[in-house]
Amino acid sequence: MKSGTEKIRLLLPVVGFLCFLAFQFLKSEPDQITDVNTFLKTRLAELVRAFDENSNGELCSEELLSWYHAVDVGDKANELKLTWENSDKNADSHVSLSEYLEGVGFLAEDQGFLKTTRRRFVTADKDQDSLLSKEEFAIFLFPELAPDMRENLYKEEMADRDKDKDGKLSLYEYLGVSEEEFSNSAQRHSIQPHIQYFRSRLDIDHNDVLTSNEILAWISDDKRHLREKSEKLLKKIDKNKDGSLNIEREVLDNFKFFSEHELTRYGDLLYYQDEL
Repeated sequence: MKSGTEKIRLLLPVVGFLCFLAFQFLKSEPDQITDVNTFLKTRLAELVRAFDENSNGELCSEELLSWYHAVDVGDKANELKLTWENSDKNADSHVSLSEYLEGVGFLAEDQGFLKTTRRRFVTADKDQDSLLSKEEFAIFLFPELAPDMRENLYKEEMADRDKDKDGKLSLYEYLGVSEEEFSNSAQRHSIQPHIQYFRSRLDIDHNDVLTSNEILAWISDDKRHLREKSEKLLKKIDKNKDGSLNIEREVLDNFKFFSEHELTRYGDLLYYQDEL
């Protein structure tokens, strides 16, 4: 039997070799990090330039909106795939209302959610067989994409916002605040962008009230939330205030910000751009 000293002596070459490997790894790690960052920045440049339609090295507001929209379409496709797989319990290529509700768990206990879901399901069920095909299921999940689902969206918006049930939306109802909350200076400051959006984009006749036609026009714009996001991002990143983002100075120089942003799907698109 070998003594403890002999065991240590035999292990010394192994320990030395492991230390050598660790040193080599630590020595090369900064280079590896630099290589990864260079690769990811190159991928970000490729991704951004795909939306630079006129190849002028700038992203205007509409090109930025196109980027948001492309990511949103991909996200919707992924959500549709996952939700369909979770809902089609018996794998018969159709989803019943009970199958869908079983898949959403505790949400099915909420009466408001249940009412909205049933109304959407009936409208999306074009052949009225009490089952949704994959195409019907898509407009059930994303009714803003289908013109004939917009009446449902209108009802949902009005049920949530129209507190006095007069068929119109005041500025307060649109914002979801009381007059007292609106009058509070701090609260008003926080909702100022929404006030501006209401008055400049939605209230066509500028009377601080949205009529049914104005509301329908608003909910028919399936890119409205993306437009709000792109305008907010443009305002934040556009340092020289020229209304566009310079790809080199304002996008690639903000690599860390964009690599952690939803526009790159939090970095995933820099590795797998073919998913977009």
